[in-house]
Amino acid sequence: MNVPASDLDRLLVAIAAMPTPWKEWPGGYPTRLDLALIDAVMSIRFRYGRERKDGTWSGARGAVLRYQKHSEHVAPSEKMRHLATYDPVALEKILNRQKVHAGKTKASAIVEAAQRFADIGVTEASHLVPDKAEHRQTYTGVSGLGPVTWEYFTMLLSHDGVKADTWITEFVGRAIGRRVSSEGARGLLKEAAQKLSVNEKTLDHAIWSYSSATGQKDMPT
Repeated sequence: MNVPASDLDRLLVAIAAMPTPWKEWPGGYPTRLDLALIDAVMSIRFRYGRERKDGTWSGARGAVLRYQKHSEHVAPSEKMRHLATYDPVALEKILNRQKVHAGKTKASAIVEAAQRFADIGVTEASHLVPDKAEHRQTYTGVSGLGPVTWEYFTMLLSHDGVKADTWITEFVGRAIGRRVSSEGARGLLKEAAQKLSVNEKTLDHAIWSYSSATGQKDMPT
């Protein structure tokens, strides 16, 4: 008697078909709460970016590096408070003029989130606790910021996790043969990482890199 393959089995088959070696997780900002916040928000519906011939970067990575240069003069312990006091219009000129939704720029969302964290005393990377409801609500309570980029924010601070964005969700959906929610894709990927004995963010980044590079064109539909 043939036992039907489970969703996890199908996902593991799709993962096994990806080229190796996998692209490595780039590392994030384990000591920079401010840069992790900027990266997380700038990543919303925006490309990661590529390095140009002159050494500068495009995309979300470029925005983070530009801000990093502008904040070099600020003491490490004051980085997050400095971001919290930034004029959103001035910050927008450093980052770009993208919006999280029609009525709100990413720069204003970043400043608001920084202010909210500063208000509860979360001003350094070591202060953030991913499983603490108050910390999660501080981020997701900002209009335009949700659970997917919250998880990515924590990943950038060296915590494990899965950023179940469009590429990840589509990969899982193709693998199991039906549409799946962001939360469903996240759960399955966490199961797969456990089964494969790899970090969740390692698997997440491998799938994201493969999917964004190929458009998933060689995956069965």
